Amino acid sequence: MIRIRPYLPTDSSGCLSIFDGNCPKYFDFSERDAFAQWLSFQELPDKNTYSFSALERYYVVEDNDNQMVGCAGYYLTMDEKEARFAWGMIKRDQHLKGYGTALAEFRVQEIQFKHPLAEITLGTSQHTYEFYMGLGFEVLDIIPSGFAPNLDKYEMKLKAN
Repeated sequence: MIRIRPYLPTDSSGCLSIFDGNCPKYFDFSERDAFAQWLSFQELPDKNTYSFSALERYYVVEDNDNQMVGCAGYYLTMDEKEARFAWGMIKRDQHLKGYGTALAEFRVQEIQFKHPLAEITLGTSQHTYEFYMGLGFEVLDIIPSGFAPNLDKYEMKLKAN
């Protein structure tokens, strides 16, 4: 059974370990400080990491043994017109087991329920954009080396139903 729950301050080291395990293919090591900052702000109930976000949410996914296997979140822009996926990742040895799909679907459902007027967007790489296409997202733009050298950025949005 997959369990998704809100991020807790005690999850920080586990999330950073998952990040590290996904470098350099899915994330660049240069992004680690920004991710660590995101995590630290998730522990502050009245503050957001990004000045342009009105709301930020972060979650972890656990396996049957209550072991963290992934984490992911989203933020809502100040005008509440866009909800953007943020820092989604699954432990490298747990890829292709349904955890990423569960986290993505959870976020889509929460956003559609709590923020029904917001367009759902994300930025991902050439290694994962097809995964999101399978969930109903479409590619809007491709920025070569947009995250780091040889790590392209694919801007995507969820197609309207």
